[in-house]
Amino acid sequence: MKKEIYEKIKDGLPEKMKKDIEKYGLESFSFEILDSAYSQEELDRKQEEYFKKFNSREPHGYNLPKKEKD
Repeated sequence: MKKEIYEKIKDGLPEKMKKDIEKYGLESFSFEILDSAYSQEELDRKQEEYFKKFNSREPHGYNLPKKEKD
């Protein structure tokens, strides 16, 4: 099942993550749904909370750094 999930989401993954999956193998990674949201605002808020909770922004993870507002 992991292969099917990866095939559906791979185009949206960061390039570094795709390269690491190729290097270390798909079996070295896990994919799971952590939460759900009912609006874009709720999704944005929860996503930021998870970035902080898991320290998943580059260079510690695969999520890109937060963009500065103009």
